[in-house]
Amino acid sequence: MKYKLNLKTDVDKTEDGYMLYLPYGFRFSDEVVHCRGYDTMKEMRESIKSEVVTCDCNECATKK
Repeated sequence: MKYKLNLKTDVDKTEDGYMLYLPYGFRFSDEVVHCRGYDTMKEMRESIKSEVVTCDCNECATKK
């Protein structure tokens, strides 16, 4: 399963940039976290391509 960015539900604009909140079933590859901040939209889109993987943590497994 591959993550597809949904700007309406997964991204919040902040005064410093953007916050990406991954839906249940996805996390960032370097640690089990489901949200991350970015300075630019370009930075966020590049990160999604290489750093978002499927997640089977307890929370994701029970919420799917």
